Amino acid sequence: MNNSLSELDAWLTGSDLQDDVGPDDGYWLAGFDADRQVVLVKLGPYQKLYLRPKQFTRRFYHTLYPLPVESWPFRRQIKLFEDFCTLDLALDLRFQATFDYVLKNAELLPDINAHIRSVYAALVDDAVNLELQGLADGAWLNTGLAEAEKRIAQRINELLAQQQIQCLAVCTLSADFAEFPDVQLGRDAVYVNVLKKTFELNQTKNLELSRQQRLIEEEEIHEKRQQLEHLRRMIDLEQQMQALEAEKQRRLAEDRFEQLTQQLAIEKRLHAEQLQHDTELQEMRFEAELISQEKRQARQRIAESRQLSDQLAHRALLHEQEVLAELRMRQRAQTLMQEHDLAEPTGGEHGEA
Repeated sequence: MNNSLSELDAWLTGSDLQDDVGPDDGYWLAGFDADRQVVLVKLGPYQKLYLRPKQFTRRFYHTLYPLPVESWPFRRQIKLFEDFCTLDLALDLRFQATFDYVLKNAELLPDINAHIRSVYAALVDDAVNLELQGLADGAWLNTGLAEAEKRIAQRINELLAQQQIQCLAVCTLSADFAEFPDVQLGRDAVYVNVLKKTFELNQTKNLELSRQQRLIEEEEIHEKRQQLEHLRRMIDLEQQMQALEAEKQRRLAEDRFEQLTQQLAIEKRLHAEQLQHDTELQEMRFEAELISQEKRQARQRIAESRQLSDQLAHRALLHEQEVLAELRMRQRAQTLMQEHDLAEPTGGEHGEA
């Protein structure tokens, strides 16, 4: 059981990759943590990330994201000296995202390791190419490839460490020669002499090819600069046209605003005049109505007065007729009484005889 734990610890720290490294070769300590996990706290709009502590109780608002140690094998093969030599590179990487790296890429937590591999694959490739290009001078033929292996591993370790990614890289380079399959670097002088001669013969050719390639690149750069200058002028022209168009639209907007302001003022004035006119008409109608009403009332009063006069005249006539009738009755009664009085003495005389 302890044996298996030791092997696991060795895998996690990367010491198993360093078994063939000598005591004086230096050691890159990756510092992996197999139990590293990130806790995401999410309550409504509130969010927080922190490393999972040793004493931790998970709640419903917690989401755990492990940050595992992942292996990343990288293989490359190149040809040197016109295919006379084939170099096989085996680069074994182990990496683990740090909490600082997670904070910068929190939205990628579920696939953080896949993100690291996709983003930094090109940088790893460039770093390896840069070191492999240095092998074209053939200096390693006498000393071997151990130094180149250490340089490549160190460059990769430093590259990812600068990005806050813990990494342990071990590089292995093996050389295979087309006409010397069993040659051992640093030991076979005959091979070294043949290779040097081959290299010297091709060096001039390579230099000429490099010069021509450089001229082509310079011409391409010059052409690209001209294209960029043309593009810049086109962009400047386009910006000027856009500025002129924007100024034109601004002036049109100002003119339109002024027209609308004038139109609004005219409409307000016309509306006020219309209101005044309507008011005057209303007053005139009211006055006419008053005059008409007063005339009707005057006519009514005249009619009532006439009717009252007629009634009074009729009553006076009736009263006068009544008085005349009464006077006539009185006169008749008086006449009758007088006649009666005159008739009474004559009758007395007849009685006495």
